[in-house]
Amino acid sequence: MSPEMAVEGLEPRRLTLRILMDYERRDAFLNVLLSGALDSAELDRRESAFVSELVRGTVEMKLALDFALSRFSSRPLESLHPPVLWGLRLGAFQLMYMNVPPHAAINTTVETVKRATGAGPSSFSNGVLRALDRGANDIEWPPLEDDPIRHMEFVHSHPEWVVRMWTGELGLERAESLCRADNERRPLSVRVNMTRTSREDVAESLRSRDIEVIESELVPEALLLKGTGSVARLDEHRAGLIAVQDQGSMVVGRAVDAAPGMSVLDMCAAPGGKANHLCELMGNDGSVLAVDVNEARLSLAREAADRLGNKILKTLAADATRLSSRVKERFDRVLLDAPCTGLGVLSRRPDARWRKSAGDVARLSGLQSALLEEAAKMLAPGGRLVYSTCTVSREENEANVERFLSAHDRIEALPVEGFPGADGAFIRLYPDTHGCDGMFAAVMRSM
Repeated sequence: MSPEMAVEGLEPRRLTLRILMDYERRDAFLNVLLSGALDSAELDRRESAFVSELVRGTVEMKLALDFALSRFSSRPLESLHPPVLWGLRLGAFQLMYMNVPPHAAINTTVETVKRATGAGPSSFSNGVLRALDRGANDIEWPPLEDDPIRHMEFVHSHPEWVVRMWTGELGLERAESLCRADNERRPLSVRVNMTRTSREDVAESLRSRDIEVIESELVPEALLLKGTGSVARLDEHRAGLIAVQDQGSMVVGRAVDAAPGMSVLDMCAAPGGKANHLCELMGNDGSVLAVDVNEARLSLAREAADRLGNKILKTLAADATRLSSRVKERFDRVLLDAPCTGLGVLSRRPDARWRKSAGDVARLSGLQSALLEEAAKMLAPGGRLVYSTCTVSREENEANVERFLSAHDRIEALPVEGFPGADGAFIRLYPDTHGCDGMFAAVMRSM
């Protein structure tokens, strides 16, 4: 699961526990908390990577960690003071999933708990973690053959409703493959701004500083990076030569087929990754209107456009479900990257799996349908509509598109060819087979 790490020392664990407690107390997005904490901490690159892995992994594998810890704790886990429980989880994560020597994992974690709570809880934590270290190999996990749902829920730390839905829609083998992929660390995906430079030049520049670089096989503008540290501090980022964006999202951008001189609408655009990608694909010739209901997040699209030199991007803060009453223009291309359950990005957003419920599928499907109806109104005759999500859920993806097409006889599905994951009029990308976010896209055209 994790790269070999032998980082020792108390301060990284103390910072980790503070981030985890802040996450629970504020119910804030974990990646935002982690980024802010690392930016203000005086840690070297290796220590920062260690903290990042500890924070992400402890939240990600919470169900598996609790299952294991409950076998060695004399007290119910739900009765423990939060700093003690999170301390046990971060200690257990090091013992179970990282190449950290047990004495370092246990001693520094116990000392972290002691400084946060006092001597009593630290003594309890010491006993539980030492018992886990001795007995981890003897834990009886739910067997895959007898209880596959429960096995995937606890072994791969996924909500039961997700496991059950994927098993029903994709089959047992594929569901487990997705769960495994969600717990793996992928290289960082960045988009090269091809209006300013080439992928080869950026790759050469990054490699000269001992950053591992892999050229993406999915799209020609993507690079996969390891060992970058903070991307915002890279010269290439400051100069507007690269932007962080997943390969799967770039595939969706290319499926829009936006050519120079066209008018393009991105209906749910914030924070603007796809909108800025479209500007670059068009060679900054034409117009891209980025719409989002959240003005604060929409400002991120403008900031990115300024940094990247994308002059054709305009923004509008508006409710996209009523957009036709605000905007009278009709567009050559419409991208609806709809709000969704986000089950395709669980490997990048470790807390995302705990933020959604089965009821969100039906709720969001209704919103997506309303947005599709509005997207149809914004499309010029002969224009292309791309509907996309970053989730793996038939109700939000194929079923939504099928219902939409059955209600609109003047909009037809277009076959997609030459794209990764292309199958008829659909593009399906999966973390386990394509090494990117789970993405869905449907390509349609008005007649």
